[in-house]
Amino acid sequence: MQEPEPDLLKRVSDLEQEVNTLKKSLREKEQPLGLAARCQKLARLLIANWVLLSFVSALLIAGYVKYRFGIDYFENYRNVAATKELSKFYEQMGDRMMGKSEWQAAEQAYRDALKINPNNTAATFGIAKSQVFQPVPGEKYWAPEVVDARLDYLLSRFPDDYQVYFLKGMRYQAFGNTEEARAWFRKCVDKNPKFTGCYIQLGYMDAGQSRIAEAKANFEKAVELDPNSAMAKNDLAACHFLLSDFSGASREFEESYRISPSALTALNMGEAYWFSRKFYAALEMHQIAANYMNETRDPQDRYIGGQWTSPFFPLHVGDLETIKKSAPVYTVEQKKALLHFDLAIDHALLGSFDAANREFAAALKLQPLWGQRQVVQNRMQSAGNLVQMSDASKSWLAAHRKMLD
Repeated sequence: MQEPEPDLLKRVSDLEQEVNTLKKSLREKEQPLGLAARCQKLARLLIANWVLLSFVSALLIAGYVKYRFGIDYFENYRNVAATKELSKFYEQMGDRMMGKSEWQAAEQAYRDALKINPNNTAATFGIAKSQVFQPVPGEKYWAPEVVDARLDYLLSRFPDDYQVYFLKGMRYQAFGNTEEARAWFRKCVDKNPKFTGCYIQLGYMDAGQSRIAEAKANFEKAVELDPNSAMAKNDLAACHFLLSDFSGASREFEESYRISPSALTALNMGEAYWFSRKFYAALEMHQIAANYMNETRDPQDRYIGGQWTSPFFPLHVGDLETIKKSAPVYTVEQKKALLHFDLAIDHALLGSFDAANREFAAALKLQPLWGQRQVVQNRMQSAGNLVQMSDASKSWLAAHRKMLD
């Protein structure tokens, strides 16, 4: 029998040694770990899961602090979010006031937004935009060169801003360039179709060009976007009136007056009531406005302030020619005169001719301009043609209309 080779014997010996080593290792693992070994194992576990452990620790600490001391760990974050939200509210309020051309109210809203959140950049530039048409300190009216300089800066800084487009349109409209104004307002609508200011201004221009149906469509869009816009509702009511829709006019005037009472809306509402034979309601509205105006008031009082434009009324249903004329009313005295004339018509329609004569005389004492006398003559002729009344009332209107020649 042949003996194994020395190399083969060596390899068998090495294998036996490795088997013995493995057996020894297994026996050591089966024995309990020492303190040092256990600490090393725990350290390795903590290092491997430190992110999860940090998160759980933070939650436990936050829970303990809230339970023990009543302090919410996330309170600061909620306060920051609430601050930004409240600042955004005032910023949006400023945007609404811009659409109504209420420049000072818009500026105040933007300033309130900045007080709450000084980092609100939209409110910061909102202030600049709201000041475009405000006079410089010490002046009563805005200067064209100042307005142009402000607009040039804003347009260079915000070339895609719909409010800047709106302000440019207002600038051209103020100087009678309706073509350029309309182009800028259209750019504004294209940029932000939900901004009511452009629809209102487009409606004004349409009405001024006797495009009453187009004006009505623009005012309807403004009311749709902002149902609480007294301005848009008043202008929509005027379109209904000029299109001989007297019940629709009364309804919109009532809504406008409910939202924001004014002497002009009271005047218009009473006139609309004539054509629905609500003579007592007409007298009441005109008397409310006259009583307010007869007291000592600031000419800038919101109830009576602003320039009025009195359009001529249709002389028959569907009359779209007469309504193309209008007359401006500037001063408080001129506004009082129109109210006294309307009160005279109210009393005449009710058959109270002595009261009608007193109001007519009071109106004449205020020396209304010729254009305003023509407005009153138109009112009398329109009512005489379209309102069902007694023969005596009709005669009174005809006689006093001639007295205004």
